[in-house]
Amino acid sequence: MKNYIFLFCIILVLFGTYTGIRSSSASTKVINLVALGDSITHGVGDPAKKGYIEGVKVKLKEVHKTPIKVSNFAIPRYSTEKVLEQMQNKKITEQIKKANCIILYIGTNDFRKSANYQFNPLDLKQINEGKVTFTTNLNNILENIRKGNSTAPIFVLGLYQPYVEYSNRKEILNTIKDWNNGIVEVAGNFDRTYFVATLDLFQDKPKSTYFSDSLHPNPAGYKLIANRLTEKVIKEISFK
Repeated sequence: MKNYIFLFCIILVLFGTYTGIRSSSASTKVINLVALGDSITHGVGDPAKKGYIEGVKVKLKEVHKTPIKVSNFAIPRYSTEKVLEQMQNKKITEQIKKANCIILYIGTNDFRKSANYQFNPLDLKQINEGKVTFTTNLNNILENIRKGNSTAPIFVLGLYQPYVEYSNRKEILNTIKDWNNGIVEVAGNFDRTYFVATLDLFQDKPKSTYFSDSLHPNPAGYKLIANRLTEKVIKEISFK
């Protein structure tokens, strides 16, 4: 009888150890978030350099009760051409492969360059040519992401209109809308790829309240972007 009792106790200990290991493993699951882009995703304009990505991280952790690992590869002044070059970096491709969620916010510098940094008047012919290059590069970026990771959701953010000080601001707004339509069209060619609008976030709001300079949001502006993006991520994705 003593032997049976001893054996039973050993089984209980082993079972408890096994379930403890399983519980520990489950509790340490990590959501890997990869971000690509330019100074906006980098967080320029936020003294803490956290930008909107930190807001997304905090909210996702709060909702999913799961650690969030962020790999932010955004670099100020980057364009789609530079992001394409990044895709050759082994460290970045490895993180994309492991990603549970990918954020891409690019195009501001493509637009500015196509306008030759001159917004009044706009050279619409040159800007439209720039849009063709931009959308082609964007398509190639998404193709490369999908080659490395066929399942992770990709969230592609649209451009906003910070050039409100110009007298032709409505023309600029309509031109940026056209570029955003191009982003929507390209994103629609890929599974589990979602467009996230930012254009309306700052419209008819005092620029001094939400921007740190002529182009970059301040912490309050980044919070608007973070809330919009997080809302979309939570709506579309369930991390389990």
